[in-house]
Amino acid sequence: MRIMAGQGSAEIYFYEQGDLVRLCRNEDGPLVTAFAGDWGRVLRVHPDGSLDIKFAGYSRPKDASLMRAVAVARSRVEPCDDKGQPRMRGKAAVWDTRKAW
Repeated sequence: MRIMAGQGSAEIYFYEQGDLVRLCRNEDGPLVTAFAGDWGRVLRVHPDGSLDIKFAGYSRPKDASLMRAVAVARSRVEPCDDKGQPRMRGKAAVWDTRKAW
């Protein structure tokens, strides 16, 4: 994962294959299959920046019916550790609401 400083010193993440990420918002659309709090490993990064994420073996059982999410927008995920806990970035990731651990 590459990290760049954005406007107002906010961090911008560029995910790579193998990074651990966590959904911070539900997938949109009429059929929601990935929910906030699901986490897993990035399998592929599409040219538009969207991600394919493997949930099975991470936030879902290895034999789950839905093993991965395809083309998840980068704005819906945040980096996490190997237990699915979000990485702290100074301030909260979404509207300054997350408490520090």
